Amino acid sequence: MSDTSPLATNRVAAPVDVVTRFLNDVINGGDFGLIDELWAADMAWHGGSLGEYHGREQWKAINTHAATAFSDMHLTVHDIVAEAEKVAVRFTNSGRHTGPFMGVPATGKQVEWLGIGIYTVRAGKIVDAWFGEDMLGLLLALGAITLPTATA
Repeated sequence: MSDTSPLATNRVAAPVDVVTRFLNDVINGGDFGLIDELWAADMAWHGGSLGEYHGREQWKAINTHAATAFSDMHLTVHDIVAEAEKVAVRFTNSGRHTGPFMGVPATGKQVEWLGIGIYTVRAGKIVDAWFGEDMLGLLLALGAITLPTATA
């Protein structure tokens, strides 16, 4: 028997469900219209390939640009761990470099890079997220930088 009482329909989603929906429907699905539902208005994004910014509108603008830098962008989740209001995700991003990114003109290369994100979810909305991503590996894959050769 399903519970259709007002209390049952107004339940707040578990933090891991909010983050999973964000990753599946927004990042991989491209449905930026869900941002207002999934993120707090004063959300904060810290670090990673997209830098630091505050507020949903800034997130939308930056991610619209990121979507042009890497077409066919896909995030693959390798691990997701949740405790209380925190959700940690280990992931790989992949896509074809089809637009400028961090000063690097489009190369057409298919690239991937690893990352870890830690989200905080309160009252069913993501309030902040912290990221560490392998930007060195990405810039090497794009041919934007080279490592010095070892000398004996």
